[in-house]
Amino acid sequence: MKRTVFRWAAVIFSICMAVSGCGKTNRNRKPAATNNPNASLTYEKGRDFVGVIKSIDTGKKSVTFYNADFEEETQCEYSGGTEILTKNGKQISPESLEVGQVVDVYQDEGTKRLTKMQYTANLLEYDRVKGLYADPDAGYIEINGIKYRYGSEFAAYSNGQPIDIKEISQTDEITFMGVKGKALSVVVTKGHGYLKPVKYADFVGGTMTVGGVMIVPVTEKMLVPVPEGTYNVSMENGDYVGSKTVTIQRDQQLKLDMSKFKSLAPNTGQVVFDIDPAGAELYINGTLTEYKKPVSLKYGKHSVRVLLEGYTTYFGVLDVQSPSPTVRINLADEEAEVPDQFDDTSVSKGDDSEQDSSAGEYDSRHTITVSAPIGAGVYMDGTFKGTAPCSFAKKIGSVTITLSMSGLTPKTYTMKTLNDGKDVSWSFPDLEAPAAG
Repeated sequence: MKRTVFRWAAVIFSICMAVSGCGKTNRNRKPAATNNPNASLTYEKGRDFVGVIKSIDTGKKSVTFYNADFEEETQCEYSGGTEILTKNGKQISPESLEVGQVVDVYQDEGTKRLTKMQYTANLLEYDRVKGLYADPDAGYIEINGIKYRYGSEFAAYSNGQPIDIKEISQTDEITFMGVKGKALSVVVTKGHGYLKPVKYADFVGGTMTVGGVMIVPVTEKMLVPVPEGTYNVSMENGDYVGSKTVTIQRDQQLKLDMSKFKSLAPNTGQVVFDIDPAGAELYINGTLTEYKKPVSLKYGKHSVRVLLEGYTTYFGVLDVQSPSPTVRINLADEEAEVPDQFDDTSVSKGDDSEQDSSAGEYDSRHTITVSAPIGAGVYMDGTFKGTAPCSFAKKIGSVTITLSMSGLTPKTYTMKTLNDGKDVSWSFPDLEAPAAG
């Protein structure tokens, strides 16, 4: 009986040992899995916001951002312990940061000081592109045919300084950074300066060519925005030609004395225009031309347009082949003729499609008014229009407005008008003195 009890006790003891795990620890056995995280692991929080660097003060160790997440300006301090990283994680110094750069911003939760800045990856980026158009009223910019919205504190940047987005010319090269549907940063990589011809009266009515960039009519009091760089600039007007190589610097004005480079051109005619009724306007090759005295024109074909309110506009092609032809144009009969003694020169009437194309660039019944800055010289597409406040005929489409005052830095704005039968009024910020140094 005792032996039976002993056996049952041994069995029960073995079962208890197996269930409770009691006994000698197996040192080679791995510890059981647990749902609790290892206390020694650390977790990095996500960025606080995406910021565009607006300014850097290395003395005060502070950075001012355009906070793209909240569309507001945010200023943060950094320290020697702040990590500043490229997209690839390479450490760089605060002096290496550039205005207009887009970065992921990390802050200390308590002090709000910067713990890390890293260049933002996976951005939509266009490098050195042209043709940016901005519509501040609608709050968007258009580039490569696509519109991108931007916030109230958004700014463009040139030479390390914020600028008004409207100051970017169609010829300026920019770097654009953003995400789908939203602009974050626009940096001007190649801007524009200004070419101001002087002593060029003999060229008025002709054309000016900036090699590889533009051809513009020569008018009085010109101030032409030109992309920065080195160019051959030439002027031609009938008997006279002249050219010089110039270097245009960003935001700087270059005076070009054309009297030093003027010479006579061969194969030109002095054309006398006899136009009826008196007071009609004469356009040659698209340029309004004074015809009280003979007009110098090179041998060859030139487009001619004559218009006067109340009469049908005359459009024709003048082929100059003699030294002093006379051209008579009668708007009442829509005719033009050259006297028999000048048979080498001829005039042919143009078709309606050419006439409509030329006339459609302007709305002569409506005006553009520039009201400010008061006293500034106003130039449209390089041609002087008056001193603000002033008004002039409305051009349809893209319009380049340049403002200039003695001793102040000129500014150029790219605007757009609609063929909507309405007058346009623009007011621009005051001009500023040139930056020191």
